[in-house]
Amino acid sequence: MTRRKDEPVERPDPPVRRRAAVVPTPVTTTVYIAGAVHAPPRKKPSAAAGLFVSPGDSRNKGRCIPTTEEQSQYVAELYATLDAVRNADTNSTLTIFSTQKHIREAMNKKFSKWEHEGWAGTPHREVLKCLAAELKARKAPTIFKLAEPGTPERMMCRQATTLAKGVARTPESREWDLTIPRGTALPGLSLQGNRQKIFYRSIREEKTRNMAPRPSTMKSLELVRKAVEDTFGRYVSDADIWRAVYVKDILPHTAQFLWKGLHNAHRIGKYWTHIPECEDRAICKACDTTEDLAHILVGCRSPGQEIIWKAAESLWLEKETQWPAVSLGTILGCGLAEFRDEKNKLKHGTQRLYRILISESAYLIWRLRNDRVISRDGEPTTEDEIVNKWKYAINQRLQVDKILANRPTKGKRPTLAPQLVLATWSDTLDNEQSLPADWLREPRVLVGSRAFPKTPTRRRNSQGVG
Repeated sequence: MTRRKDEPVERPDPPVRRRAAVVPTPVTTTVYIAGAVHAPPRKKPSAAAGLFVSPGDSRNKGRCIPTTEEQSQYVAELYATLDAVRNADTNSTLTIFSTQKHIREAMNKKFSKWEHEGWAGTPHREVLKCLAAELKARKAPTIFKLAEPGTPERMMCRQATTLAKGVARTPESREWDLTIPRGTALPGLSLQGNRQKIFYRSIREEKTRNMAPRPSTMKSLELVRKAVEDTFGRYVSDADIWRAVYVKDILPHTAQFLWKGLHNAHRIGKYWTHIPECEDRAICKACDTTEDLAHILVGCRSPGQEIIWKAAESLWLEKETQWPAVSLGTILGCGLAEFRDEKNKLKHGTQRLYRILISESAYLIWRLRNDRVISRDGEPTTEDEIVNKWKYAINQRLQVDKILANRPTKGKRPTLAPQLVLATWSDTLDNEQSLPADWLREPRVLVGSRAFPKTPTRRRNSQGVG
């Protein structure tokens, strides 16, 4: 096919040149957080949150947490995380470094579970709910990392700790806005996939939210707080007192006895004054006074409490030089006792021995009183029987410790560190000079006291009967 001369020549269109797409560089913000607690002797501790971005940055600051919250490093770091999220641009990637792993675990692993359960039973839920809502409102990722020792990130977290410590020593305003952004919080709890336990817990929390505290319980808590402050020089909160009842060094039945004592729930003393024909049960027959828990444990003249406390003091003085004063407050708060050496380090063995001696002695006094009043109709127990029962109770704890220390660490059964058991019972054993350094596998190891020698056993009649 030929083309005419006057026919225009068709040329192909030139290729379209596209400009390279300009991808904006993602903005990344790195924040270092820390919490610090200032706990002066005999005063209420003060916790503060620290936030550090870079040297000379205006966002570097420290801030005290509310007094209504638990004054601890964990809670302070939660508030520091909330402040870091709020101050960061919602469109920039936020990386938060902390020296404590619990912040990363709470943010990455537990948030969805807590929200699914409607935050039932979750401590510090108000700040956690606000933090979860703020994270949902962000449009860019938020990354939580652990500042490993020896890294530059660790040094930056120390700067945040310095800021927090400076504010904690001179408390300033503690007002925090915990308003949740609209449309970010899920109300209630999920009906699907939750256990019956979660529903009961949520219902119970709702019912007890507006209940007034029991006056007798508040009085007992204040009594324990003052006794611990006067005896051991430390301030404790109500939460510390309740947690101390259930420390591992106190057996379950003894912990239940202490828990009832804090609630003044034992059926003694004034409990019987309002019951017709039972008013005489409120009076101690030996002392002719109201038989409350303080009278039973440290004030009654009937044989029992004075002998047992003398035995406990004698055993304690074989290990330490000073026996702390015994009162109802120190008995109910025995799990809060702290003993430190010259370098201000905790003496874990001494501390554990004190908890065992006080809790077991108090519970034995309670059992002896019940046996005297209920079973013996007021007839007192002999001194030898009281001492032998006390030695038996303490030796039973020693034998249990030996069994737990000799168990293999791998497995589901409870165990104890052998060094902790050795540190607990050292200098309190019979014939300890003849025992090896590691006596945990020795079959005949007993607790003894030079002030209370062994009771001579009666010889059996070798002739027999008949």
